[in-house]
Amino acid sequence: MGELKKLQDNRSRYKATKSLKMKHKIVYELSLSYSPPKINLRDARILDDYGDESNAKRKINHNRPEDVSREDLDYYAWEYSFMQFEDLMFYFYPIALEYEKDSSIECIDSFMYSLDRHLPISKQRLSQQNILAIQEGLRWILESGETGYADWAQCPNLQTEIGI
Repeated sequence: MGELKKLQDNRSRYKATKSLKMKHKIVYELSLSYSPPKINLRDARILDDYGDESNAKRKINHNRPEDVSREDLDYYAWEYSFMQFEDLMFYFYPIALEYEKDSSIECIDSFMYSLDRHLPISKQRLSQQNILAIQEGLRWILESGETGYADWAQCPNLQTEIGI
């Protein structure tokens, strides 16, 4: 019965995001193109804890952006520094989507700090389409949040990318 509830929740979340997905389709397609992540949120937590799984009890199965729940993002909120650029790209759309719904989501700063660190070098090997998707996603985050939630001041590379 628990699996049925989970499947219904995933379907409901997908239906609820369908109109937003079209609104930011380029960002969704960017995330989808990096599916599944090589290092998911749970794996990153285990890396953070030197291989100890005791703080990574929440099981996840992130194969597509719509598989990522708000609960997953809350449980594994500070793990992004243990991910590569490609893994961050996978999580870009789900994080932006949840941030649009609630700008106090805790994972936003860790995600942005990590993306800021990777972007200058990783950008050099991206297509123009992917660069435009990143820029749209960053503007989406900027426009979605109340001042003070996403820590733009600590992300000079992200600021430069969208001209702020």
